Amino acid sequence: MFDILGLRKQTNKTKILIVDDEPNIVQTLKDRLEANDYEVLTASNGSEGLQMALDERPDVVLLDIIMPVMDGHEMLEALRKDSGGQYISVIMLTAKNQIEDVERANASGIDDYIVKPFDMSDLLEKIELIVENNKSLAE
Repeated sequence: MFDILGLRKQTNKTKILIVDDEPNIVQTLKDRLEANDYEVLTASNGSEGLQMALDERPDVVLLDIIMPVMDGHEMLEALRKDSGGQYISVIMLTAKNQIEDVERANASGIDDYIVKPFDMSDLLEKIELIVENNKSLAE
């Protein structure tokens, strides 16, 4: 509907930010999440993802580790240092399955760590659990 005042219509959809440099993975995730009624934002590197996370305040960030400009660990650490990013839920979604990567991500306060390749229904279930938990905490 046309908005005379030029105000953006507020949506109650859960907002997901995908930060990954693999276009095929981003598009697949975007399509599946939108089909499940999520609002989806995307970024192709950690620097862009960090700025978008701080500007848009998504409910959940799906974050890859291996990316150009700023990797996922660096983005996560910078996000957690910013007062606006401390409480944004993050799921690491990466091909890196070394214990050092998992421990570093856990130390920075992630909500979950999923190794690629992954099952989409499991990812959707984990997102929904995080969203429900966040709603419970906000009440």
